[in-house]
Amino acid sequence: MRNLVFLSNISDNMNLQLEMKIIEMIGGRSFKLGYIPSQSDPQRKYFNYVKEYFQSLGVSDFLYFDADQEYDETLIEELKACDGLFLSGGNTFYFLKNLQKRNLIPIIQNMVEKGKLLIGLSAGSIMMSKTINIADYIDENIVDLQTLGALDLIDFEFMPHWDVQQPRLEELLEYSLTNQNKIYTCYDGDGIVIQGDSIEYFGKINEIRNGKLIEMSRSGENE
Repeated sequence: MRNLVFLSNISDNMNLQLEMKIIEMIGGRSFKLGYIPSQSDPQRKYFNYVKEYFQSLGVSDFLYFDADQEYDETLIEELKACDGLFLSGGNTFYFLKNLQKRNLIPIIQNMVEKGKLLIGLSAGSIMMSKTINIADYIDENIVDLQTLGALDLIDFEFMPHWDVQQPRLEELLEYSLTNQNKIYTCYDGDGIVIQGDSIEYFGKINEIRNGKLIEMSRSGENE
């Protein structure tokens, strides 16, 4: 059963029902979270920020797994043994190139198939789609990545940071017509949770489909 969490950002105004849902998914047990950054974080600045946040939600143990400059193949088995994974924010193209280079995509897919929790933040959430095509609207392809196939865990695309990305609405409406894809927009502090075939929206989530913007049900209501 899929256990997926899509976050736009971690901020001071996190949706409380979303946080309670994540706590429920962690399950009040000893939980080890594998943290995969989009690029090396030598000072562990972003890792420590995320670590502190998830400690407040009940996560007891962490593995920093660098797919970039500090890549260590000997940590693969420890990564697979984690109870869940966190895919960080950053440049989506750079992140995907690292995942492809280290052959981590099938490993992550397999962990999801086993029911392990996968949490994505911004670029990490975009990564859960079939492709990262939508990243063109928020990131620059600084690595000239040609193969944009990603984790292919869901049948929609995710647009984070809707607080600041709303001016791209007309472009995204056109994109939804051209690509025939469903897009969910998400404000910072809000999120989406998928468990099996059930999807829940926390906060103000909008859907863009067939050239139209649709307001979705609010906090915790099923589709």
